[in-house]
Amino acid sequence: MGWAALLALHARPARAEGAPDGLYGRLSRDLVLSAELMGGVRGLGDEARAMGSVALRVRTLDMTGVALGYDRGLSGAGRSDTLWAAVDLRPALLARWSSNLETGPRWRDLALDSLGIELGVGYLRPFGAEGSGFAMVLGAGFELPLVWSEGDAVMLRFSARYQAAAAWDNQGTGRDESGLTLGAGLVFRTMRRAGAVRAR
Repeated sequence: MGWAALLALHARPARAEGAPDGLYGRLSRDLVLSAELMGGVRGLGDEARAMGSVALRVRTLDMTGVALGYDRGLSGAGRSDTLWAAVDLRPALLARWSSNLETGPRWRDLALDSLGIELGVGYLRPFGAEGSGFAMVLGAGFELPLVWSEGDAVMLRFSARYQAAAAWDNQGTGRDESGLTLGAGLVFRTMRRAGAVRAR
């Protein structure tokens, strides 16, 4: 996907000096680094538990990359936490660019571009049980820009992450620790040049 994206972006004609190009510096600084701090709730109703989460992300052209995160239960008996790693995919930029939807406003373009999914694995220790195990992790989210300066920004992120813990449950505890976590928080991001594309 990375090479196809590069070819598609370079195939578009250059715009006039000062005209918005909808890329917001992604070709001049093609590597995005971000850290996020979020709070949320896992489960619904009487089973709901407050959760906190931190994560680090690295993406090329703000579209494909990896994420490493840690979720910690803030309520409930005992300790509950999950260390997870996932592929971070955000293909909307390529779709928006190829459909001539790059005229702004900036907040709308960036919100659309931030739509993404996560697919990975987690290592968890659930509430009220001895032992630990692995789970599949599937997530989705989007971000709204609060402060933006040439790609360095503070974003407001909303996310949903499902933890499928059947593999852990099969270790004999008799409990299913699968569940959905809904969260919101701040993302602090910066852009750097890695040389994947030529500078513009």
